Amino acid sequence: MLLLDAAFRFSGITILLLVAVIALRDARHLLQGRLAGAMCICLAAMLFNTMPEWYGAPFVVVAIAWIIHIPNIILLWLFALSLFQDDFKMRRIHWAALAATTVFVLLIQSSIYLNIQLVTFASIAANRLLGFSFLAHLFWTAWTGRKDDLIEARRKTRLWFILGLGATALIIMTGETLHYGLTFDNDDPDWFTTARSIVSFAMILIGALWFLKLLPETLLFERTAPQMTSQAKVDPKDQATHARLVASMEEDKLYHEHGLGIGDLAAKLNVPEHQLRALINKGLGYRNFAAFLNQYRLTEAKTALADPEQARTPILTIAMDVGYASLATFNRAFKSEEGTTPSQFRSEALAKAAQS
Repeated sequence: MLLLDAAFRFSGITILLLVAVIALRDARHLLQGRLAGAMCICLAAMLFNTMPEWYGAPFVVVAIAWIIHIPNIILLWLFALSLFQDDFKMRRIHWAALAATTVFVLLIQSSIYLNIQLVTFASIAANRLLGFSFLAHLFWTAWTGRKDDLIEARRKTRLWFILGLGATALIIMTGETLHYGLTFDNDDPDWFTTARSIVSFAMILIGALWFLKLLPETLLFERTAPQMTSQAKVDPKDQATHARLVASMEEDKLYHEHGLGIGDLAAKLNVPEHQLRALINKGLGYRNFAAFLNQYRLTEAKTALADPEQARTPILTIAMDVGYASLATFNRAFKSEEGTTPSQFRSEALAKAAQS
């Protein structure tokens, strides 16, 4: 059992640290690269920290590994979000999640040391619930965004991320939760720690092979500036499709339709969906279908907001008219594009119009 555990555990630790070094060396200029490096270091510390006692690891080393491993689920969650969400930034909710996890883990260890069983149980339950919530959100984000994702490599990544890395984390967390729920023993049995090492190693190896064969920009989907449709340089073979696409947007204004998906648009244009995806992504430079629609929707919305004759028209009405399903979605898209809220934009635009 010792040799089996050691073979998978230390191989996994070595691979994770190697990937961390490569990520921080080649992609530290990207948030995704820094998150990837930190995640790999935390996962390596988790494998070290969960070693059975018969390894006889020095207490100081184990203590350091325990501290480092605390945010491993949070970093997995953040890394996934940074991969799948364009323009991802660390916000207060992300820092709050990191702080909450740290607090719960510290409460668990403190209550175990002080033998306060009620606090231990409550802290473990809260920490597990938090972890499952992050994984559920990870699965939801990866799956729901797949439909409108125009980057084929990232669309495939969403699937294996859900089925592989996320499922592995879910299996491990479920096993730990069931063991504690049945025995109220926070120390995992030796067979479980070995099984966890084997399961973890399989995904570590697959992830590392995927990572090492790609350039950082390909792996991390580094942002490229989208081109405007009128300035697009499309393949000559796609000129006819491009012309129909432009007409459907500028003349028919199909972007007004709520819930318009790329499959719906492909059906209306009578072209294969994969062909339309390639045209909008590679020919026009958009990373996802929502960004493509937003260029038209926001352009029309800004015109309406700056029009003195529509000064009394509610912003919600304008948002719904141009194709947004809710005011919150419109506000997020508008602020991301303009750096200001629709109401502030309207006030400034109407003030300028009044002066002129």
